[in-house]
Amino acid sequence: MNHTICAFDKMTELMIFEIEIPQQNHPKLKEIMGWTEPEDEIFGYDLSSRQIQLLEELLGQRIYDQRYVFQLSSYA
Repeated sequence: MNHTICAFDKMTELMIFEIEIPQQNHPKLKEIMGWTEPEDEIFGYDLSSRQIQLLEELLGQRIYDQRYVFQLSSYA
């Protein structure tokens, strides 16, 4: 399963950017998201500020911007 972080503008709801999470980070992503079942990773999720902070640390880049809503998407 592949995962991306998507940022959507709060006003227009347009997607502003998307960041792919590398496969080698998958075990840590499961921990950040609190996934316990295999099917947990197939859904889309709204990200909390704490999850965004942990994902920034995982990816080594700052992504948070108060203008955006962040979601985690999954695809095969």
